[in-house]
Amino acid sequence: MITNGRQTVGTTAVKIASRASVYSRLYIHNDDNTKDLYIGGPDVTSSNGYKIVGLSSEQFDLPPLDDMYMISGSGNHPISWIRIEIR
Repeated sequence: MITNGRQTVGTTAVKIASRASVYSRLYIHNDDNTKDLYIGGPDVTSSNGYKIVGLSSEQFDLPPLDDMYMISGSGNHPISWIRIEIR
């Protein structure tokens, strides 16, 4: 199954997409050209997260029932994502 969406992130960590019951590949695009996006677990911060710079994309492989979270240094930060389940 392929799912996709857009989200707005701020200074509080939020979950990216919904949890998948199978292995999946998650592509995340930072839709803002000036703000950095930070990816990690539920305790992600701008200090410990994996940085995705403005207008860049990254790919992540996730095991079943695993979640990723994101945070920004400021509010109203748009991102887009697509998840492809691998069966």
